[in-house]
Amino acid sequence: MSFPLRTVLPAAAILLAIGCSSDRTSPTEASLNDALPAPTVTASSVQSALEVAMSLPADLRGNAPVIAHVTVSNRSRATVVVPDWQLPSEEMETAQFVVRRDGRTVSFAEPHIKRGASQAVPMIRLAPGVALSYDIELSRAYDFSQNGGYTIEFVSRGANAGQAPLRSTVQEVRLDGRGASLTSVGPSAFVGPNSAASITALASLLTYTKCSSTQQTQVATAVASAATYATAAKSYMAANVLGQRYTKWFGTVSAANANTVKAHYVAIDDAFATKPITVDCSCRKNYYAYVYASQPYKIYVCNAFWSAKNVGTDSRAGTLIHEMSHFTVVAGTSDWAYGQSAAASLALSNIAKAISNADSHEYFAENTPLLP
Repeated sequence: MSFPLRTVLPAAAILLAIGCSSDRTSPTEASLNDALPAPTVTASSVQSALEVAMSLPADLRGNAPVIAHVTVSNRSRATVVVPDWQLPSEEMETAQFVVRRDGRTVSFAEPHIKRGASQAVPMIRLAPGVALSYDIELSRAYDFSQNGGYTIEFVSRGANAGQAPLRSTVQEVRLDGRGASLTSVGPSAFVGPNSAASITALASLLTYTKCSSTQQTQVATAVASAATYATAAKSYMAANVLGQRYTKWFGTVSAANANTVKAHYVAIDDAFATKPITVDCSCRKNYYAYVYASQPYKIYVCNAFWSAKNVGTDSRAGTLIHEMSHFTVVAGTSDWAYGQSAAASLALSNIAKAISNADSHEYFAENTPLLP
């Protein structure tokens, strides 16, 4: 028997974590969940209790973003508890959508995420009749650069092998007039990376999405500090006197590897000094930040970013170095190891991965504790 829906809320407004803290809980949410002494649905019956509905425009022209509106509704008379990764994610950490163009599967670009310390998986409670809504910009991660007919379906794997996935009906979208690139990074005014005007110019090159005035101030400070980090790292590499600071994070010195790292910091420094950077503050995950490597120079900052110090180990400024290094047009780094201990071990065990590891680039730039 279905239960009439009484509440539809944006997903970020109702997420409740069981066994871990969340800064997204509100009095409204607590009353919704605590006032209903309903039984809890078991994992095996989640699929039958939850209904997933998705809607998109039938036709899109030009390079408009492709945005799916997804609603997950609890149609049962029991409270449903699910891991948050099973629900739609506006950050799109994994390929939760099946997208096809003219019958062929469309590629998915996984975001590069700077994660913090390991945390318990948040469990989300949906009281009877409650629905969570999501607006997900699919064109961030799926290739919609070609004209044609697309089919799109939400499919999220079950919490265990025997559980059916959550899935929506298949929606059809027609795209026409697509250009060569869906990512507009704007003009790049040249300012010499070592010039006195470079830091001042950052303000005109920096834009914000969904950031409060306080957040904008914090981001601007972090970007300026990241630019200072990048210039200092580039200068260290240019001096060609590579000591403990280098070997700690990138391993035994060789000319070829040192030249690779040097080129990375030249590119990172140039990006902060001359490129139009956009910072998006909408992420509510317990990450530091994430980017899509093929979409420079947009950086999405998350909860751990705001609780970090501006400079120092795993700082806001260092996080921006980490994320900037991921862009294919900058250094194209990967996430082989997270944290200082793992990054230092990587320099001993696999130099090839160390010189392409984003956290290694961050820790070299932050240089805390100070190494020569």
